[in-house]
Amino acid sequence: MSLMLTLHIAFLLLWSGTLLYFPYLLAQQASAVDGEDHQRFLKMQHTLYAFVMTPSGLLTIVFGSWMLFERGFSGGWLPVKLTLVLAMVFFHVYCGNVMEQLKEEGPVHSKWFYRMLLAPPILLIPAVITLVVQKPF
Repeated sequence: MSLMLTLHIAFLLLWSGTLLYFPYLLAQQASAVDGEDHQRFLKMQHTLYAFVMTPSGLLTIVFGSWMLFERGFSGGWLPVKLTLVLAMVFFHVYCGNVMEQLKEEGPVHSKWFYRMLLAPPILLIPAVITLVVQKPF
């Protein structure tokens, strides 16, 4: 296994974990009853997003791109995987926008909306892993 693959997998695991945890923090902040809880969750979100989630997402993409150029673009599964990874990137950016919205305006959606933000990564992450492992087409 190459170093690039190892780093790609390591940062993918880290990024995936943050994509799964971040919606929980959004839901907790939306449910916060006092200013102290609100500020605590806001700080946790900002720290996770800026110092773990974004760098690990970028490094996942950097090492994945490196492997793509190193090994070549082959297999019908790869464009599907890259599309799903792009959806993960869009979800990542959307979470940042929701975080900013919560910071500036407070919760504008129901608590269920913020809880349902867990659904995209729950669907995307296993789909990407399945495509990579199975290479179905």
